[in-house]
Amino acid sequence: MDIFKPIKTLNKRTFKQKKGRNFVAVIAIILTTMLFTTLFVLSQSMTENFREMTFRQAGYDAQASFKSTSKEVADKLEAHPQVKEVGRSIVLGTAENKELAGRSTEIRWANDSYASHSYAFPSVGTMPKEKDEIALDTMVLDRLGIPHNLGERVTLTWRKDMNSQETTESTFTLCGYWEENQSSYASQAWVSEEFAQEAIENASVTQEDDPSQILGTYMVQVNLNTDENIEETMEEILGDIGCTGEEYSINLAYDSSMDTQAFMENLPMYAGMLLVFLAGYLIIYNIFQIGVAADIQFYGKLKTLGTTKKQIKKLIYGQAWRLCIIGVPIGLVIGYLLGRVLVPVLVSFQDGEILVSADPLIFIGSAVFAVLTVYISCMRPAKMAGKVSPMEALRYTDAKSDGKKKTKKSKNRAVLYSMAWANLGRNKKRTVMVICSLTLGLVLLSCFYAKNASFDVEKYLMDLTVADFQIDDSTNASSEGFDPRNGTISQELLGEIEALNPRETGRLYYDTGEIALSDTCIANMQNFYTEERLADYASYDPTFESWKEGYDAALTSKKAQARLYGADGLILDAAGSEGYILDGEYDPEKFATGNYVLAIGPAADPGTGMPTFSVGETILVNGQELTVMGVVSPLQPMVSGNETSSFSMDLILQADVFVSMYPEDCMRKYYFNVAEEQTEEAQEILKGYQQEVDAGMSITSRQTMIDQYEAETRSNGVMGNTISLVIALVGVLNFINSMVTAIVSRKKEFAMIQSVGMTKPQLRKMLITEGLSYAVLTLLASYLLSAFGVGVVVRAMVSGGFSTFRFTLLPLVICTPILLFFAVLIPYLCFRNLEKQSIVERLRME
Repeated sequence: MDIFKPIKTLNKRTFKQKKGRNFVAVIAIILTTMLFTTLFVLSQSMTENFREMTFRQAGYDAQASFKSTSKEVADKLEAHPQVKEVGRSIVLGTAENKELAGRSTEIRWANDSYASHSYAFPSVGTMPKEKDEIALDTMVLDRLGIPHNLGERVTLTWRKDMNSQETTESTFTLCGYWEENQSSYASQAWVSEEFAQEAIENASVTQEDDPSQILGTYMVQVNLNTDENIEETMEEILGDIGCTGEEYSINLAYDSSMDTQAFMENLPMYAGMLLVFLAGYLIIYNIFQIGVAADIQFYGKLKTLGTTKKQIKKLIYGQAWRLCIIGVPIGLVIGYLLGRVLVPVLVSFQDGEILVSADPLIFIGSAVFAVLTVYISCMRPAKMAGKVSPMEALRYTDAKSDGKKKTKKSKNRAVLYSMAWANLGRNKKRTVMVICSLTLGLVLLSCFYAKNASFDVEKYLMDLTVADFQIDDSTNASSEGFDPRNGTISQELLGEIEALNPRETGRLYYDTGEIALSDTCIANMQNFYTEERLADYASYDPTFESWKEGYDAALTSKKAQARLYGADGLILDAAGSEGYILDGEYDPEKFATGNYVLAIGPAADPGTGMPTFSVGETILVNGQELTVMGVVSPLQPMVSGNETSSFSMDLILQADVFVSMYPEDCMRKYYFNVAEEQTEEAQEILKGYQQEVDAGMSITSRQTMIDQYEAETRSNGVMGNTISLVIALVGVLNFINSMVTAIVSRKKEFAMIQSVGMTKPQLRKMLITEGLSYAVLTLLASYLLSAFGVGVVVRAMVSGGFSTFRFTLLPLVICTPILLFFAVLIPYLCFRNLEKQSIVERLRME
């Protein structure tokens, strides 16, 4: 026997009756859920990709690793119940083929676990099994000029004894390969266990005999059963197996600082969620508030029939749940698809496969947030409907009255405008909600645009490149550092560049030596490196101990390592430019005589005493007396690539003077500018040389840096503008809903004023004026708040860094005519629909 449930039945019938209102509400819920889902997808995917990027940079994704241990320790670790998997590897040496200069290629044996967790497991072929087999990544194959075909012969040159210049050539058969991990500084060359064991047995010295050796180093990666409390778990495991003295390191990706950094990266997403909640609340609340106001007499009649306050609230919430059942699933699907599109844009900085999270928590969280937004939006309208009495409902006119009626005298031509303004004041709360909803999206759009427009590409490029093109010797990026005697920037390449007639060029040479420190220089060092400053350096610089040893030795011996740069042309002019002078001056004509030197100090404010030679001092460099002309701040395109853990005195010499001191040294870097129409030709020459002659040569182009800059800043623009536009769309939807509801609910009222003489053009004009009033008030609020937001908030946000503040309200200017157009169009369409019914038909309506 079916039991009659009046509220459930009434809920169902009322829902079917209010199709127009429900449609707008469903659209609002879809948009709100869509944004929540998109933001959840983006934040979760950003976190996963950030961790994946850290894994790739570290070279492995296991929780812990042992850089040097033994097979016995690995066996004990593998047998422990808290250890899921153990990866093992034996290092033999580093490939020293000329073609691999600048790319460290480690020759090793590894088991499948170690290889797979090192992003180096063959995607084609297998790991080596036979003695003469080898597996390599595609970067090494390309550098060696070997086709990506299994069975190809590969010859590697390497040293068994790192303290000897004797090299060994080993020839292998390619049995597997994979795409290189571009985020890692090294490639792996996997050999068979048989080859590794034979190399160790035949070696005169191994790492076990001499810690300075590489051959025979036994490395281990540990995968635990859980990611929680890794350090405590590792200590417990080592205690259980009796190996507490073993040194290990925890993968940086699992460090707590990474969680903090990931949170900061996702902070804009969380702020976006708050904005979505606010925008969703504004429209959904307004929809239900308008609906309750329109149906207030209906609720009054229900009260007369004995319906309780609780039942009426249940009726309102029942409508909301039905709308959620329709809107939330659709919003989840659209939001996830939008997230899949946006994630590659936001993480375009990452090499390798981009991860798009499909964690069930994304959909659960988005649904909960969306439903919660709807629930909170319904609370006040439901309370309002539940409190109404039958008599109040019959007298309700959708206007808030304070009991005082004011009569204003108006000229006839102003009556329509007065009526339009008066209609806005009939329900001030609704009017405020609509204006706030529209204003929120416009203000956010203005602020996001101004923030993105303030990014200054010139500031970004200043510390990265000083020329259209910069080429680096291939040994510059090798693990051993730049080799001035075996440079790879050939005269042939320089000749091709000179044939382009470059507008400007610059040479850079580099070598090291020893230099005597004057008493003045030592005093400058001691005055600059105070105890407080040294303690500050020690707090964040992991190489401080090594640097401090060199510093103390320099003070004691009055001698220090000198890093000498030979420079001319545009790189020298950039190093001595006004923004980089810390003390003294740079006079190009005097410097060209070869009698002067520039000292490089730390990055500090001009006027600060520098810990180097004083301006005007005469110093002895490689047997030649030179006068210190000035002290300059380090210029990254010049000093990048140097080892920074040791204390040194850095000096810039005129290039020809340097060449006379070190005639056998090769050029380290070369810079040149070309005419705009020659940019592509220059790029092709450099790329061709890189592919055919020197794969290790690094090319830095100004255009590449600009493209990288745009990729890094694109995410901010896409994210901010997407949120702003959708919130603005929600605002427009709110405006449409309010206008349509206000006009439909006043059909009878309009019929009455038309019956006493108002013409159709007058009614149309009044409705359009009402719509324009909404737009004018919105624009006034938007311009005022946007001016404050851009002029104060955005200015504070972009101060410093790679930004130059530019005040602009361009999005608001563009949106102004669009908003005014909608303000005219929507009332006009509503009027057209209204006129489909005659005055008599509308007068008969209840």
